[in-house]
Amino acid sequence: MKNALYKFIPGLLAVLTLSFSSCLKENEDTYVDFTKVGTTVELPLAALNQETSVKVKVQTYTAADAATLPVVINVASPEPLKKDLAVTLGINANDALTAFNTANKTAYVLLPATAYTVSSLSATIPSGQRTATITFQINTAIVGTTTNYVLPVTLIDASGEKISNYNTVFYNIVIR
Repeated sequence: MKNALYKFIPGLLAVLTLSFSSCLKENEDTYVDFTKVGTTVELPLAALNQETSVKVKVQTYTAADAATLPVVINVASPEPLKKDLAVTLGINANDALTAFNTANKTAYVLLPATAYTVSSLSATIPSGQRTATITFQINTAIVGTTTNYVLPVTLIDASGEKISNYNTVFYNIVIR
């Protein structure tokens, strides 16, 4: 009896698979033509963490460490651009952090300007490439271990290209 049942199950599964696949209808509205979407410039971590307006704990550092914080800027487009693209970041000290704290019932404090350095808030995404990185140096000795600091980084200029809604990342700097 069990042998007959074991021989019957694979055949039944094959019939069910074929019958369900015939229910799929091709509809031209289902497919999106991404070639006509255009170009958008974004901060990828903002897109990954859109539910909470992006709270990212970069890393846990010891107070003796000098830490680097890479911020990646991405060109989202069907094809890489055929020209260099200058982009600029800014530290969104008041508006974004206040809105984030209000929306999430948090009390993050802006990372003091003396606690980080950056050689430039501007970068160029080379022709044919999709990303550029701006690196912040965090002076962990200044940050301390008792305050919950955040560095809100916002994409503020993309040389005329559309800036995505995913344009602000909140980097939560934690020292242990």
